[in-house]
Amino acid sequence: MKNEQDTFGRIMTHLVPWLQKRMPGAQHLSISGIQKPGMGLSNETFLFDLAWEEQGKRITKGMVLRAAPLDHKVFPEYHLNHQFLIMRALRQSNVPVPEMFWQEEAPEVIGTPFYIMERLSGTMPKDYPSYHGSGVYFDATPEQRSLMWWRALEMLARTNMADWRKLGLDFLGVPQAGTGPIDRQLAYWSRFLDWIKDDPSESYPVLEKALQWLRDNAYVPERVCLCWGDARMGNVLYGEPDFNVVAVLDWEMAFLGDPEADLAWFVFMDWYLSAEYSLPRLPGSPGRDETIRRYEELTGWKVRNFDYNEVFAAMRFGMILISVLKKMKRQGVPIADDMYHNNCCTRRIADVLGLEAPGEHKKTVNVKEDLVTIQFNFTGPGGSDWYIVSEQGRARRHEGTVKDPTCTVRATAEDWRCLQNGTLNQIEAWKTGRLVVEGDLKVMIELKDEISRLQSAEARV
Repeated sequence: MKNEQDTFGRIMTHLVPWLQKRMPGAQHLSISGIQKPGMGLSNETFLFDLAWEEQGKRITKGMVLRAAPLDHKVFPEYHLNHQFLIMRALRQSNVPVPEMFWQEEAPEVIGTPFYIMERLSGTMPKDYPSYHGSGVYFDATPEQRSLMWWRALEMLARTNMADWRKLGLDFLGVPQAGTGPIDRQLAYWSRFLDWIKDDPSESYPVLEKALQWLRDNAYVPERVCLCWGDARMGNVLYGEPDFNVVAVLDWEMAFLGDPEADLAWFVFMDWYLSAEYSLPRLPGSPGRDETIRRYEELTGWKVRNFDYNEVFAAMRFGMILISVLKKMKRQGVPIADDMYHNNCCTRRIADVLGLEAPGEHKKTVNVKEDLVTIQFNFTGPGGSDWYIVSEQGRARRHEGTVKDPTCTVRATAEDWRCLQNGTLNQIEAWKTGRLVVEGDLKVMIELKDEISRLQSAEARV
């Protein structure tokens, strides 16, 4: 039996008999290759291979298990069953989603509700670090970037045009007539703002003024549609090498409302991933007006309230950002308190609504232009102190310590090796204090390829 104190062990111990009950014809059922990808800041995601024998044949399928977080939530409620039901319903539409196999709403099996879906092959543009600075979108040609953008927008349009009544998605809550679709969303985000406060006296002036402005300027939407909620390229799984859309993912923010909210979120999130990192939008990335026109062509609808919904998008993500930052801080990641009030979202809202700026815009270190240093302090067997100096993105390694580094990384030598080879998940290391990063975390992430290169070179010496 696996160690129940270990997350992977707990899942494997209890999931196999649970699956066996749902697959009575499966013989010699087993789970292998379980891993936890990505940051895991919202749902907890685990990948594994499920193998069994059936009618004399050995079958293996890649699976994804998504579970509600046990602690440090980003959202006040996790309707995990809604995500499952939405994707299962969309299998009957022209919006590509994974096949959904099973869900379990009781927490007794692995400690929290979960569902299991098929694991698909493909690639996704990363939000952190921004796809405008590294990764598949960065490495693509301008023509390929444009293709990825338009195909993601087409998925957004298909989602909004899906017949949610026919698909049986009214459980998301059908808004009342008039300004009901807007009022319903603003009521939710008002509760969200109260929820992220650690103390009732806590105040977020820019977000509070944005919420009031949205109430005062609420309008009657022309239509009520299925809204993806988190519409962005980072939630689209692309096939390689042609960048066809394999699946549309992450439906935890889905709602029934004005589809223009989805369109504005799509455009705003791309702007944020450029502005937050002080990165220019890459050639081939379609602009705001061009995107609006194309959405109108795809849907046949006139976009009339984009500016309103851009403020709505900035306010929503501003609240989510605070929740994420507080979660990361509780997990041991150093977070400057002023980021809760002075960030790209609040500055954007202040600019659009003519409010007093929440603070100065702090220049983000640009690893392609600035000189930066990263100090590594590794303890235990094989431990050492060394640092890298990077000029215009090209780094050199030095032994010892450097004064006032841009970023400092602390771990045991063994844990660092596990982080590099993927056997230790970064967020899990943060949660348990096995990885400590002080200073500008983005610098370390943006120089990850240089760090790997220098480590590989050192290992060959």
